[in-house]
Amino acid sequence: MAEPTAYEFTVRSSYLLHGLIAGGGVLVTIGFVMTASATPGGVLRWIAAAAFAALALVAGRALLVSALLVADEVGIRLRAGDQWIGARWEELEEVTVLPRRNVLDDGRIALHLEDPGPVVAGFTGRAHKLADANRRLTGSSLAVPFGLTARPSDGDVLAVLRHLADGRCPIREQL
Repeated sequence: MAEPTAYEFTVRSSYLLHGLIAGGGVLVTIGFVMTASATPGGVLRWIAAAAFAALALVAGRALLVSALLVADEVGIRLRAGDQWIGARWEELEEVTVLPRRNVLDDGRIALHLEDPGPVVAGFTGRAHKLADANRRLTGSSLAVPFGLTARPSDGDVLAVLRHLADGRCPIREQL
């Protein structure tokens, strides 16, 4: 008898959006560098070139990032900066899902641990700043947005997470 295959749900960066931003940033940077070198006293053009180069680098880095969130039958893991945090379904107090309301609105998946303090205390650098920002904006230190900049592997996020949790953790829709 064939063994059932494991299902994995992910939220990944939007390669198309980040690729367009990175490519556009590179082209605009080249344009500013060409005009700045041909124009005497083109300091503002050099500054603009540096700003667009930075934008292209940030968008390009987003292309290198793998999944932002991974959920399977065992539990759920999410990326905070360069660090990963994970919990088994049984260890979670609940998971809330804020669905997307329209094209310009982002949804969100938030993990609620009984005591997130030790987990967040283990974060360093950028991950700690992201956790603080998440807590202020969403009420949970461990949250991942999805929408324009990040895409879920399945459109029915709530149903997929309920299926994977299989009653071991409440999955609730945030209204």
